[in-house]
Amino acid sequence: MKAALLMLVLAAGAAALLIGGLATATQQRIAQNQVDYDLQQLQRAIKNLSMTLIQPTPDSTHFELWSDNLRQGFLLPLETTQGYNGTIRAWLAVDQAGTITAVSTRSHQETPGIGDIINAGAPWLDQFYDRDVRYHQFRSKRLGGDFDHVTGATITSRAYIEMVGQGLKAHAHRFMTGDADE
Repeated sequence: MKAALLMLVLAAGAAALLIGGLATATQQRIAQNQVDYDLQQLQRAIKNLSMTLIQPTPDSTHFELWSDNLRQGFLLPLETTQGYNGTIRAWLAVDQAGTITAVSTRSHQETPGIGDIINAGAPWLDQFYDRDVRYHQFRSKRLGGDFDHVTGATITSRAYIEMVGQGLKAHAHRFMTGDADE
């Protein structure tokens, strides 16, 4: 009995060391993959390869979009915890007037197959393009707004629509007044 227990403890210890070693060995690669993925999402969000992303200050969470020595707009981080399965994060690109030029989901935990409507590049996201917080109601049409929701993904749809509207309002001082650094 003691020999079996000793073997079990040794096997568990060896497994823990192996798993710990693999985690340590892959940690840098995982971190680099996350950086690469984030850059890919940024490029997907701005859709214009001639634009340069500039972070106004080291602690800024948003980016300015520049081209030909002129600020063309902003790339804004959005987040909501109102998704069906938790937090949804996205990038929102707006021009100098505050009109949406692109939206790209960075991460979410919505139900696969149903929540795919918000995956980066999903056609449902196209309805946000050329919209502006001054002229559009960021609610679903069913609630008197200007956006389609998806039956079966109603909570996800509503959360995303409201996230975009709230994000525009929260960052409106950047494009309404032209003051990018506040």
